[in-house]
Amino acid sequence: MSDWYKLLHFTPFFEKKNDICSNNTFFLSKMKKHLAIFAFLVLLLLVVSQIIWISQVAERDESRFKEEVSNSINDIVTFQATKQTYKRFEIDTESPSITLERVHTDSVNEKTKSYGSYETGHYEENSSLSKFIEAAMIEMLMVKDRLDLIVIDSLFQTNFPYASELSAYSLKTLEKDKPIDSLYFGENAVQLLNDTTKGVYITIPLGTSGTYRFVSHFVFQPTTATKRMTALVALSGVAVVAVAIILFVLMYQLQRQMVRLQSQKTRIRGIVHDLKSPLSYIYSMLGLFEMENESNLLAEGKSRVKRLSDNIERMLSEVKLNEKKGAALQRESYDLEKHCHEISDDLQLIYKEKEIAMTFSIEPEARTIHVDPFYFDSCLRNLLDNAIKYSGNAPVIRLVAKKGKKRILIAVADNGAGIPPKEQRRIFTSFFRSSMQGSVKGHGIGLASVKQIVKAHGGTLQLESELGKGSTFTISIPK
Repeated sequence: MSDWYKLLHFTPFFEKKNDICSNNTFFLSKMKKHLAIFAFLVLLLLVVSQIIWISQVAERDESRFKEEVSNSINDIVTFQATKQTYKRFEIDTESPSITLERVHTDSVNEKTKSYGSYETGHYEENSSLSKFIEAAMIEMLMVKDRLDLIVIDSLFQTNFPYASELSAYSLKTLEKDKPIDSLYFGENAVQLLNDTTKGVYITIPLGTSGTYRFVSHFVFQPTTATKRMTALVALSGVAVVAVAIILFVLMYQLQRQMVRLQSQKTRIRGIVHDLKSPLSYIYSMLGLFEMENESNLLAEGKSRVKRLSDNIERMLSEVKLNEKKGAALQRESYDLEKHCHEISDDLQLIYKEKEIAMTFSIEPEARTIHVDPFYFDSCLRNLLDNAIKYSGNAPVIRLVAKKGKKRILIAVADNGAGIPPKEQRRIFTSFFRSSMQGSVKGHGIGLASVKQIVKAHGGTLQLESELGKGSTFTISIPK
């Protein structure tokens, strides 16, 4: 016994299991940290992009606001200056008229005050002369009178639609930078307007000499720009929060799925590894019995155990390979009829209490196919095993294989209870079991595995089923 033990190289599984668990824990911890960092960076990027967008919209809105207030105060000052000029010089506003007379310069009194000069040879538009005359008259107005700032303020309050969004403003008339008249609006207006770095300055020349000017200074409320886009800001905030919640939920679900898959992989690896050592032991024992008794049954049993042991070894190798770069199918010539009979013999022994009638109808052109023997054996075994398992005590199973134009078709039909139409779409989902299963035990893994194997071979798996008449599963793979 000690020699066999040395020969089989038994290794305590719990030591390897602990190593696997510790590696998985480290991997999951590292992945969890990476997911958390990624989620935080995505959320930060969303917040920063929203802040930049809002600031750009606010800046553009403030620029437009400044342009509107500038246009409004220009129109109002021009209107009021012109109105006062007409009134001062008793000009009929309904039909104003100005008479031009040619006067020799020598006849002009030296005491006559000049309010500007205009050269007709340099004008470009017909309106330029009228503007000059208007400016000259405003100059005369400013010499003899003052611009009525109270009326201008009233007109501004009435006509400017966003006057309520101003914290304070001032209206002034200047003569050579010295104040003639001034008006302030707003609480603490003087203090607010002392800061020359804030707000908007608007300067309008009065007259033709440049002596007189109208100057206004406007300071907006801090929330002027954002008030006009409250709905956009609120909607943007809700969108960011919603995206953040969805992102964290998806990350949480992904993490749980990874933990579950890793846990399943660890358990399966442990079970498969635990099977390897006893099978190696049984294989050696069967070898000794074979030499002593020369029994064909022992030789057959030894062959089956050896094949199972090789498959387990391959599974362990592929698990390691999948963790690195993924495993590929190992396609070989596969004798379909031979393997079907081998699987049938095994199932007949397992379900010996049932009266099984199993027939195979395989066309010669479809007998040899090019597939992975390990996986395709599992595929056929699952389909035949299910057909027997869910067909009562007298299963009638038929496997038909034929050659199509470009594909090989393999159909497995039974006389079971059938599958309800509503459940047929979900029957290939992992862990799903039909309501027609009755007391038959199972885990809902077989058909999902079959579909995955067929898909890996470039094929399709179809189901036709009718309640009370059984089911037919058809595999279609490239020729």
